Amino acid sequence: MAEQIFYGYFEGEGAEPDFSPPRDAPCLYCGKPVHADDVRTHNLMYSASSYAKRSYFYRTHKSCDEAKGPAHELPNGTDHIILEMIARNGD
Repeated sequence: MAEQIFYGYFEGEGAEPDFSPPRDAPCLYCGKPVHADDVRTHNLMYSASSYAKRSYFYRTHKSCDEAKGPAHELPNGTDHIILEMIARNGD
């Protein structure tokens, strides 16, 4: 799992994630490293027929997320891309 850099997750109620992507992982909008001065954390749950055992999150630049115009929009949205990665990785 160490090579997966786009999303992290919590499995329990701990304050720290069970897996956290690198703090300088690439922004899904622009591809440049995310940094503490310009970060937004997005939380989501994988929708399945049974209870989801994990709570997922990913980070983007706050400025990119707020600028979601034609230059920054992704065809299926960032949540969809992350959910596809989770399914493909078997997480």
